[in-house]
Amino acid sequence: MKLVVFIPAYNEEKTIEKTILEIPRKISGFDKIEVLVINDGSKDRTAELALNAGATKIVSHKTNMGVGAAFMTGVRNCISMNADVAVKIDADMQFDPKNIPELTVPILNNQLDVVVGSRFLNSKVENIPRKKFIGNKIFTKIISLVTGQKFTDTQSGFIAYSKEAISNLIVINDFTFVHEAILDLKFKGFRIGEVGVPVQYFNERKSRVVKNVFNYSYKALSIIFRSLIYHRPIFTFGILGTLLVVGGVIAKIITISNIIGGGISAELSTGFIILGIVNFMLGIFATIVFKRQSHTERSIRYYYNELKNKEDT
Repeated sequence: MKLVVFIPAYNEEKTIEKTILEIPRKISGFDKIEVLVINDGSKDRTAELALNAGATKIVSHKTNMGVGAAFMTGVRNCISMNADVAVKIDADMQFDPKNIPELTVPILNNQLDVVVGSRFLNSKVENIPRKKFIGNKIFTKIISLVTGQKFTDTQSGFIAYSKEAISNLIVINDFTFVHEAILDLKFKGFRIGEVGVPVQYFNERKSRVVKNVFNYSYKALSIIFRSLIYHRPIFTFGILGTLLVVGGVIAKIITISNIIGGGISAELSTGFIILGIVNFMLGIFATIVFKRQSHTERSIRYYYNELKNKEDT
């Protein structure tokens, strides 16, 4: 069994060496442990220091492409490195690499496919910025609601993936990966759970992702909405269609009864109803397209695995 620990890093020369050196080199259940660093266009000595610290492989972006892009580069390389389990950890030492074994146990025992290192599951987090704490709670509630599973931390940067999970994982935005990765794998039927892990916040360090609360919230909500459209189109378009139809019916009732002096035209209320029906149709059409695409992806993966098995034998 091979474990690959992958570390996206952007200008992390202060902590990248310590992060790599703290990664356990002997973990029960694995006979090989490798470290992959994704140097996301760093302008400092991140890549050099990572190599000196013993990183197995370093993949460098020419420019800073963003957390989501660096994450997917890590995912693709974990697949090419034939990882049986992949663990993503940040390079800033907020999470302790010594807790990596705890995240891999549920996967090795075939209990879970994805294990999120939750900062809020079993302990109170100290020194976390108030805005970040409130934002985490809000988005965790949203993800819990749309997935139907209760989470305590959906924005953790410390996550373990099984071979099957990481082979099926797709994140298409470059901004961040946390919400989209959970939604993508949850909607594909993978088992996701949490393990409580300690975290340490440093007052002098500023978030590379949450630079502006409103901008982050807008982008994160857009990512969640886009994921819902892709994975649950009939649900998403159905809600929009229902709102439009109900709004159109209410507007038509108001128009007919002339409650507000005819301020709402009959054409406008009819337009809402028509748009609602169109949304229902879009949902049905998108569901058919998604199922066909999913079937094609499964077929490609099946034939790829069969070919790889033949080559191995």
